[in-house]
Amino acid sequence: MKYTAGQAAKAVGVSKATITRALQNGKISGSKDDNGAWSIDPAELHRVFPPVAHATPETQILKQSATPEKVNETAVLERENQMLHEALIEARQERDRWHQIAERLSIAPPAPAPIPQMPAGGFWSRLFKKERGT
Repeated sequence: MKYTAGQAAKAVGVSKATITRALQNGKISGSKDDNGAWSIDPAELHRVFPPVAHATPETQILKQSATPEKVNETAVLERENQMLHEALIEARQERDRWHQIAERLSIAPPAPAPIPQMPAGGFWSRLFKKERGT
């Protein structure tokens, strides 16, 4: 007895859209009748999707809510989320380090600039001192 797309979905605990997508992508083979309904051999279906009877209730819920493509996408997104979280932690640590440096610099009094000492007397007196050698 061959399955329709709806029967196949119930037999393996996934949505009808998942079965249809698998048929269109060539993951499982099936044929359409004159009315456009899919006809899927059970052996072909269970080659890719395990039957529901062998699956645990947790697996059945997972299969109903997520296709293999979505599970892979979820894993990729979780990894990306973890990487972004780590980058955020590093950025916050760097920010805190620069904040501490800025606080230390603002607390330390600036070194006084040396005041240039002007020689005593005016221009002409300095000039005559040089000529006299004093």
